[in-house]
Amino acid sequence: MPRLTASLGSRSSVGQYEHVLSFRLLGIPVTVRPSFLLVAALLGLQTGSVELIFAWIAVVFVSILIHEMGHALTARSFGSDVEIELNTLGGLTSWTVPEADFGPGKRATVAAAGSGVGVVFGGLVWLVASATGPFYGVAGFIVTNLIYVNVFWGLLNWLPIRPLDGGHLFTSLLEKIAPKRGEMIANVVFMVTAAAGLAAALYLRLTFVALLAGYLLFAELTRGRTRQPQVPIPPMSFDRPPPESEPEPKPEEVDG
Repeated sequence: MPRLTASLGSRSSVGQYEHVLSFRLLGIPVTVRPSFLLVAALLGLQTGSVELIFAWIAVVFVSILIHEMGHALTARSFGSDVEIELNTLGGLTSWTVPEADFGPGKRATVAAAGSGVGVVFGGLVWLVASATGPFYGVAGFIVTNLIYVNVFWGLLNWLPIRPLDGGHLFTSLLEKIAPKRGEMIANVVFMVTAAAGLAAALYLRLTFVALLAGYLLFAELTRGRTRQPQVPIPPMSFDRPPPESEPEPKPEEVDG
């Protein structure tokens, strides 16, 4: 999931970095938040085995990292400074807009590159597994889910839902063909697709996907609403108020 503005990792109030892992891959900074590993572990509980939970975390880590590297390498080829963060909702590639022209075509290319690389990787895993397999046990679990996560999530991520990559592709297309009405059209389409995603997830009993789709639908419904200004809290103090100063007497006027 690409983003146009870079956000560098910050230190917490106790002076520790708020991430569990930090490294560089092909010169690109990568930060892994604890919430990423927590969510991956929760999703892996259905495997019913500690060994398979760790295997699932490894599959998710590799798959999402490859997806975000697709975004990052493409944006960097256009002259952007990039960095990757793995967080609660998966992955986020932050990239700056260079001084040169960075129109909707290039932005669409960056958005499409993540899923494109993931689908290609999943296809390569399938080809290698077909030539060298079959695999059983933990190895079979890893191979099967590497194919499933990269291909299925890659294709799903191209749906026109904000803020998925398909949402970025759709807004780039609208910016090109309908620049004046693009935002209005996008808001309607994204609301419909988020509602359809929620309905499909509930029908298929995909709990996590339903929660995510519900969150996206709520975000669309509340988008653009002006927040009520907060009422200022009156100052309160237990100190004795200072004594009021007596008004100075007015000087007497003397008729000349």
